Amino acid sequence: MPIGRWADGLTLGCAVLVGWAGIEAEKPPRALGEGAPVDVFSAGRARGDVEAIAQAPHPMGSKDAARVREYLVTRLKELGLEPQLQSSIEREGPAWNVLARRNGKGPRGKKAILLSAHYDSVAEGPGAGDDASGVAVILETLRAIQCGPPLERDLIVLFDDGEEVGFDGSVMFVNEHPWAREVGLALNFDARGNSGPSVMFETSDGNGWLIGQYARAVSQPLATSLSMDVYRAMPNDTDLTIYKEAGLPGLNFAFGAGIAAYHTADDQPQSLNGDTVQHHGQNALETTRWFGALDLDHPPTDDVIYFSVLSRTVIAYPITWARPLALAAALLYALVIGRLKARGAPLLDIAAGAAMLLAAILTSLFMIMMIFMIGSGCNILRVALDKPAISWNRYDLPIMAGCVLVAATTTLVLVRSASDRRPWPTRSAGALFWWLALSVATAIAARGSSYLFLWPTLFGLVGLALTEFSPRESVRARIVDLACSLPALILLPPLIRTCLDSLGLDMVVPIIVVVVLFMGAVLPLFSSFSQAPKSSNREGPFTRVS
Repeated sequence: MPIGRWADGLTLGCAVLVGWAGIEAEKPPRALGEGAPVDVFSAGRARGDVEAIAQAPHPMGSKDAARVREYLVTRLKELGLEPQLQSSIEREGPAWNVLARRNGKGPRGKKAILLSAHYDSVAEGPGAGDDASGVAVILETLRAIQCGPPLERDLIVLFDDGEEVGFDGSVMFVNEHPWAREVGLALNFDARGNSGPSVMFETSDGNGWLIGQYARAVSQPLATSLSMDVYRAMPNDTDLTIYKEAGLPGLNFAFGAGIAAYHTADDQPQSLNGDTVQHHGQNALETTRWFGALDLDHPPTDDVIYFSVLSRTVIAYPITWARPLALAAALLYALVIGRLKARGAPLLDIAAGAAMLLAAILTSLFMIMMIFMIGSGCNILRVALDKPAISWNRYDLPIMAGCVLVAATTTLVLVRSASDRRPWPTRSAGALFWWLALSVATAIAARGSSYLFLWPTLFGLVGLALTEFSPRESVRARIVDLACSLPALILLPPLIRTCLDSLGLDMVVPIIVVVVLFMGAVLPLFSSFSQAPKSSNREGPFTRVS
């Protein structure tokens, strides 16, 4: 094997490791057992509360809701607090909130922290994940705080009722309870599944200060302003929606893998992942302790674009930078295209590179559609034979993983088939056209999402601009390829994995689009593998093969 092929393989291997590291970094920490130190969060200790709460479905107004409410009152008393019950004087309905307060050691009159989770479930399931986990996390957080130094700020605990039917409890709290006017920060804990990492997926407006403090508070940050834009487009809300409408600053935490169990009878305590509860709880304890030492009365209110990197740090910058950066990317793209054209690259080849990526998307979707049609035919046949149909939602993760493999393979096959006719820089420039288009579109309409497209675009364009200084057979060229692919390698694989874990089969189309776009962004890493043997860059990168 030529030495260049060894370098190609090493570069591609490093790229795979970077992408895999991003996925691995987002895994929740190992659950701690009941023997963990008393001042740290333990999922083992929290599990007892989950099992007690999620014995049976407990929707608002049910006998089991009353059972859970009595249990929470008892647990709060065991933690040295004086719980109180709140019923509505303005809204009709059987909602009852359970509240408690722990005073801080700081001066009176300062804004307090609100820890919030709803204790009701849907009628279809016992709600171990949604949201017995959130309630248990808060109870274990209160216990750990009790065993450590007291907080400066007061701590208000709200276990609200009726979240599943219209946020009755949280509306009742903000409209009728005097403590609501004393809240300086709301920390809400919810779930949309039974596993996966705990994500800080939503903030209140004017989030720059909150994000900066959150990044310093937690040991394994996982947050992105992309989730804010996606969440706004979804028909889902949580109690934090009510708090935000009341003008309360806040952070919203949830986990979303194992969505097949969400709002079903499968949302049982035994199916709730202990590592997930550990991450959820660490977020709760670490943010409570951190913000509990801060003055929450008059925080700054600037908005930022933000994203976590390898679950170790959070990068944030003003949201007003989105459009200037997108304009800079457009100008750089024009310069790169001009330079490629001056070196002999026809614009038609660049347009063909863009069309190739679009063809990969359409071909992948067509193939996947055919697979789904075959699967539907199998179900029809089973019903005709008087056999139960297969519930595909139970197998959504392997099915969607297979779809991702189909899309990635299809893209590589199309790239390889075009290698005899289109030199790799033109294919890469064409692929980056779509990235630039999405960078500009999101900078205009969804600025919180713009980082996801902007930074792979900018780095990819820099890599193309450096091609003339690094012959393809050189080690330097491979280093440039890898370095300029880093944003895509760090940001995209974890996002794809999160989509696989958290979205159902009805969201397969956007996932496939993201996968093909990712393959286009890292195209330089495959340039040597996808180049036909006859096509030698010794004669220049735009030499055609006759």
